[in-house]
Amino acid sequence: MAKADQQKDLKRSKHFESSLFISCPVCGKKGFEIVQRTDVIPYFGEVLETFASCNSCKYKTSDILPLETKRAPKHQEYKISKLSDLELRVVKSKLCTIVIPEIGLKIEPGPGSEAFISNVEGLIDRIIEAVNAMDVTLPNKKESIKETVSKLKKMKDGKLKFTLIFEDENGQSAVSNCKV
Repeated sequence: MAKADQQKDLKRSKHFESSLFISCPVCGKKGFEIVQRTDVIPYFGEVLETFASCNSCKYKTSDILPLETKRAPKHQEYKISKLSDLELRVVKSKLCTIVIPEIGLKIEPGPGSEAFISNVEGLIDRIIEAVNAMDVTLPNKKESIKETVSKLKKMKDGKLKFTLIFEDENGQSAVSNCKV
């Protein structure tokens, strides 16, 4: 095979997709599908995306593993001031800290932190879900949790302007002007 053909094959082989069915780790039934593929994503570079879901119990999870070397740390601030800003693409790595100073919110990455791609509205939905879950673990903070969720819903409805701050030690998180 000629060297040029080998290089073309090498480039093609960088992008792959595979699928596997196993027993679900939650319900134990067959039908838990794991799909992995490589892709090139702005701010992440080349990544391995993993999506997994169960047909029986509907459990699902996803992850994005960067395949490129570490980038310089980044601190980025975005002013979300109009309804259309909620459509902006959000790329968040596992190591990103998210801050919304207007409501005193700081979300630091932990062992369960996930990388994801969404939009600002989707990010707010994830934050609302996480804050609501705290209601069970912090029953003495019910009023504070209720107030925070109320403010987040106003942000999601475009009624409250806010600043979205990403602090990422790998420099792989950002809000881009691409709409999702």
